[in-house]
Amino acid sequence: MLAFILMAVLTMGGTSWADPPAAQHEMRGIWVTRWTYRSEDDVRRMMAEVADAGFNTVFFQVRGQHDAFYASTLEPWAAELTGKLGLDPGWDPLAVAVESGHALGLQVHAYINAFTLWRGRIAPEASQPAHAWTKFPDWLVANREGTPMALNDQYVFASPGNGSVRARLASVAREIVDRYRVDGIHLDYIRYPGPDSGHDLVSLAAWEASGRPDFSQWRRQAVTRAVAEVSAAVSVPITAAVWGVYTNHWGWAEVSEGYSDYFQDAQKFTAEGHVDALIPMTYWTVRPGERLDFEVLVKDHMTRANGRHVYAGVRADPSWSVEEVEEAILAARRQGAHGVVVFEYSEGRRLFKRLRSGVFSVPAQPPLMDWR
Repeated sequence: MLAFILMAVLTMGGTSWADPPAAQHEMRGIWVTRWTYRSEDDVRRMMAEVADAGFNTVFFQVRGQHDAFYASTLEPWAAELTGKLGLDPGWDPLAVAVESGHALGLQVHAYINAFTLWRGRIAPEASQPAHAWTKFPDWLVANREGTPMALNDQYVFASPGNGSVRARLASVAREIVDRYRVDGIHLDYIRYPGPDSGHDLVSLAAWEASGRPDFSQWRRQAVTRAVAEVSAAVSVPITAAVWGVYTNHWGWAEVSEGYSDYFQDAQKFTAEGHVDALIPMTYWTVRPGERLDFEVLVKDHMTRANGRHVYAGVRADPSWSVEEVEEAILAARRQGAHGVVVFEYSEGRRLFKRLRSGVFSVPAQPPLMDWR
């Protein structure tokens, strides 16, 4: 009877977590976006909750739209902190995150949006330093008619094909690493906004100067070059959030691809040694035999590890049951992923107690990225 009860506890909801991760090393990360904190107390509380839930790594967002949630000499303080772009909030979110996270045994990676330049229909206000949207209008991507991306309810993008845009990204990463004891740099939106983008004048001039190669491949190389320049600028591990579907070789209907639609070549990121880990945004459930099955996608992304790590991105969608999120974590383990990263704190905190008593009940350290 005792054995029966124990087995029932270990397999409640049809999920088994009896076997701990190999060698007690597993990435148990969580994304903390800039939308989820507004004070020092917020950051300290979140770090404590995350550590208590069994996570070992926080990807803490400090750059959303060429602005800063840390003391930067390059980009203005984010308006979300005070209501005014460029106004010093009187505290430093990244400094608090690093100090409080490290005190709790967490790794803290600085999470930066690479190419999102601004968001919303109202242009950035005057600030010190001036925002890049105002100072560098030629940084905007343009469509095939040459029309720069207009302000809208979503993001406008800076062009990866513009060498100055890439240089700014590398400088931001270097500034963060030089000034804060972060455990890594995490790149999000490391891509073009869509297949029709990238025809800005600066990019076209660079493309022509390179001999007018296939333009799609040239844009992929521009994104890869941006990752390489960040990697060369810093000595800490680099991770990149990559599109959930690299190429749709299953023939699924209505699926966008990182490779062809966003010119993001995750294969090159690892094969050329520019990143220490890929984090595919595999934001679907385990659905064997169906379109966009999480486990099939993780298995596919593992083929692009190239000796580096792959951490499966798991969505903590409010419409998903706890069991569905747990099954995704177990599926990532089955496919040999080096861990998982949950998106994101505000959606995931409802799961914290269950994760701690279930799939995260056996402590694990972050995987070692020791090839630099």
